[in-house]
Amino acid sequence: MAALVSPWAYTSADASGNILSVTFTFDNTLLTILTTTTHRDVGCVYRNWYAGLGADGTPDSTTTKLTGLADGDSLIAVAILNGLGLTTITDVLAHQVTAGP
Repeated sequence: MAALVSPWAYTSADASGNILSVTFTFDNTLLTILTTTTHRDVGCVYRNWYAGLGADGTPDSTTTKLTGLADGDSLIAVAILNGLGLTTITDVLAHQVTAGP
């Protein structure tokens, strides 16, 4: 398995080709998340990023999510991610991630 190298990005396009992306930069040795940025194209139907599934087996019900992501580029505070239990990139990669409306 290849070593993880910062950054790691998740990108999803809707049916019209508009994208939602979440990019994590992290320390290549400790794997600690340093910054997280999101990008959402104007008109993209996806506004939410989900990590894992909730009790009912759907992403919508997971508590590990970023919701209401704004158009354009945004910086997500590391404290928000830490509050979701995401302190390292391996925490993120331990989940199935997806985007949704």
